[in-house]
Amino acid sequence: MKAKITRNGRLAYIETETGQKAVVPWDNICNIIKRFGFIAEITGNEKLDCINNIAKEGEVEFDVESEEYDEEEG
Repeated sequence: MKAKITRNGRLAYIETETGQKAVVPWDNICNIIKRFGFIAEITGNEKLDCINNIAKEGEVEFDVESEEYDEEEG
């Protein structure tokens, strides 16, 4: 769910795309974003490292080695 987040001092004002509103301490905003799975749009020139980290958590990186499977080996 998309959420517009505005900082005012030590508070964060959140408004979701469905019109829900909340005010939370700015120090807890990363936990709130993660808990509710918000796609955050931060107004102003605030930067949150947790937004970058949350995006990276969803990425999966792996290497695949292809070998033929022999049913007799098991």
